[in-house]
Amino acid sequence: MVDTMAPSHLMSSTHEPVPAAATRIRRRLRLLLTAWDVRAETVDDALLVVEELVANVLDYARSPFDVVVRAADGILFVAVRDGSRRSPHVQPFDPHAVRGRGLQLVASLSRRWGCEQHAYGKTVWAELPA
Repeated sequence: MVDTMAPSHLMSSTHEPVPAAATRIRRRLRLLLTAWDVRAETVDDALLVVEELVANVLDYARSPFDVVVRAADGILFVAVRDGSRRSPHVQPFDPHAVRGRGLQLVASLSRRWGCEQHAYGKTVWAELPA
């Protein structure tokens, strides 16, 4: 994992698509957001959002990925960039499904979210109130 932090509340890290990365990201992000004095409720929501975005990378993209977190002007911006051009889509609600609710969760916890396509993949992002 390669981390870059600046005093302006910005963190960027690069990861391999292995399940252990999710645990490391979650632990690091909790410490980081707490140090930035982000409200506990927002920290919990951000951890869930990032966990779901990373899970999608591990399940579908299976490529190295970057996580970017930025706090500014009352907004906590989180983004995950991977090497797949496959666009994410919200699954219809199925109370019997074991999985498939990740983007529903992202949509419900964030002010807004989206996906930007790039030449070599995509970035899925979300904004939460900080």
